Amino acid sequence: MLYDAIAKMEPPKRPVPDYEALSRDFTSFVFDPANGVRHDEPFTYFNAYSAGKGCELVTWGILAVGEAIFPTEAGAKINWDALWHFYNADFSVYTNSPTDTRTEHWYLMYVNALAGAIYRTCCPSCPSAKNRMISAANTLRKLAQNIGYDFNSQGYDFIKNLAWTNKNIYRQPDSIGGYAYNMLFAGIHGDMPEFIEEAKSAIARYGSFEANPWYEIPNGSTAVLAAAWLKAQGWDVNLEKILGFVFDPKAGPLQTGRWNGHPVDGLMMGWRGDDRQSAMASAYSMETLMPIPFMLPAVRYAPEIAKPVAWYALQAVTNFVNFYGKGMYETRPDLSSAVPYEKLERERDGHSPAACGDFHGHRSVYGGGYMPWMAAIVRPTGVAHMPAFDISLTDFLCKNSPKPAFLLYNHENKARKAVFTPAPFHKINKAVTVEVPAETAMVVEI
Repeated sequence: MLYDAIAKMEPPKRPVPDYEALSRDFTSFVFDPANGVRHDEPFTYFNAYSAGKGCELVTWGILAVGEAIFPTEAGAKINWDALWHFYNADFSVYTNSPTDTRTEHWYLMYVNALAGAIYRTCCPSCPSAKNRMISAANTLRKLAQNIGYDFNSQGYDFIKNLAWTNKNIYRQPDSIGGYAYNMLFAGIHGDMPEFIEEAKSAIARYGSFEANPWYEIPNGSTAVLAAAWLKAQGWDVNLEKILGFVFDPKAGPLQTGRWNGHPVDGLMMGWRGDDRQSAMASAYSMETLMPIPFMLPAVRYAPEIAKPVAWYALQAVTNFVNFYGKGMYETRPDLSSAVPYEKLERERDGHSPAACGDFHGHRSVYGGGYMPWMAAIVRPTGVAHMPAFDISLTDFLCKNSPKPAFLLYNHENKARKAVFTPAPFHKINKAVTVEVPAETAMVVEI
């Protein structure tokens, strides 16, 4: 079975973190200009690291959506209109940094998916936002056509209109999956059936890989949602195989087991790496949480994947606490603990495991930026290890606001009663009570 690695994961022993508290701590620190992470000129943006620099859509976009779906008193009241600072008018596409002319494939697909999330969440009725979304999709389609739909390169140069690769280890063939999602999003929200046809063709290419094409998890996780949506429309999609690319600890990104007693089930590797051994030696905070908001809504379109997705999500949100470094070796304990570390390494400086940084910093703002998302999505029920996962809030493919829906998985051998309150975004001012049968994953619509 493709999901064996998920099925073999043991029930967590540590509690699910209080993501509302983590979100409050994170936003209070990051949104306070005195801490040097937030900048308000020429628009409100944030460093990628708590002790670093940068003006990137992968950071700003995560924080902007988080502010929209789970605002806090500390919120910077991010103006979604600032998204246009990341729209490159010369090439009619969103790029990670405002002046990028050359970009890696995975960044390009991810930031355009984030731009879509902002459009869907903050400004779905704005004509200029819709026009830019359609123009960006057209640019991505031209790019794909120029390279013959072969993303087995590192990135694309918009000035030269050519793909480029510095080293073979940086080739990113899984970007056809991220491309499929972006085409589908534009097709649905731009009323452009030709984009939906592009998505069908792209997801078929992605599903045809014999070996796991994983390079970076944003491509694989958005492909899962695209595949589930297309399957629900009657399209012949090998969803099991596409989900299996994500739930793959042998050639994909999934971490399993324990590192010196610390459970790492559900954490995600950062990228394919120089070799398999180096890839498996670490996990990354952003890559661990990023898949959850895209894979949970896939259950709405493909209920048959409810149990493995719920069990994976429980493991990931529970073991994410490792990135705060408590009880283990840390490289920068002097920095604010409100921001999680970028990376967890199996061994560093003679310690196992170690909470640490990557190339440009230690504590990751764009990894921690998913705290408000998790606060909104992971709703406590009063039953340990059975949160109510919101599978509607981040269903960005849904053209109209979907009914609030929640995924609950009771892995115990007796029925349990769950009581939870949806995130304030839904404006449901009462608790929801539901009994979940033993060993059952179920979706509850409100």
